[in-house]
Amino acid sequence: MTLVEPRLLFDQQTDEGDIRVWHQYDRRWLEFNDGLIQSEIILNRPEILPSVLNRAMLAGMMFVQQPKRVLLAGVGGGATARYFAGCFPEVKGEAVEISETVSQIAHDFFEFPISKKWQLVTENIVDYVQYSKHKYDLIVVDIAVEQKTPPWIVEHDFLQQCRAMLTDNGQLSLNLLVDNEADFKRCLAVIRNVFDRQTVCLSLAEHRNTVVFAFNNKPQILPIELNKHIPLLESLWGLEFGEFYQQMLKDNPANSGVF
Repeated sequence: MTLVEPRLLFDQQTDEGDIRVWHQYDRRWLEFNDGLIQSEIILNRPEILPSVLNRAMLAGMMFVQQPKRVLLAGVGGGATARYFAGCFPEVKGEAVEISETVSQIAHDFFEFPISKKWQLVTENIVDYVQYSKHKYDLIVVDIAVEQKTPPWIVEHDFLQQCRAMLTDNGQLSLNLLVDNEADFKRCLAVIRNVFDRQTVCLSLAEHRNTVVFAFNNKPQILPIELNKHIPLLESLWGLEFGEFYQQMLKDNPANSGVF
């Protein structure tokens, strides 16, 4: 098989830095000036999420019923919206992205779903949560600035606004990127306080990311019940829930939250 070099499809200097879109074989990915892959898709295969972070951000679905409405805060290439539209076409959602350039890239290069059920809103998520009247079963917050979670995301007011937007059985999925263990403990303490300790952590091997799931109420499916549900869930979602569950057992000591 002849090696095909990655092809640069888009390269633009913006206020956010250098933004590039690359293509190789059936794979397409988005990079910012830090060289990290921000979003990745396999063309014509919306049911596949190549990024382990994108998959991990949905691991909290083990504990609840399939969502009916989803809010994505931070879009990247829109791989998660594309996944939902392809695998669960009945799900409605809003994707909120502050960068007009990134929003356009999601449409032009990453097959962001164009339908009545999915809307791409170019706006600051801080403003969006102030006025939105929607209630969400799942809110995914995946926003980083210079490879760190902005402080306002893990402040009481923003987290409380997110919780107020959740349905009774809704959950928040937050990608937490911090410098050290002390910062992690401080951020987690705020999240647990806002969500009455109904939380689960999921660390990712070879990544600095820790995904934190926070539930509006006690989850519908408890950890002790998961073993019998995981095979069916993996078949339905196409995600490695079994591996995520085993990592959760390591990351969440007894009585540390949902576990």
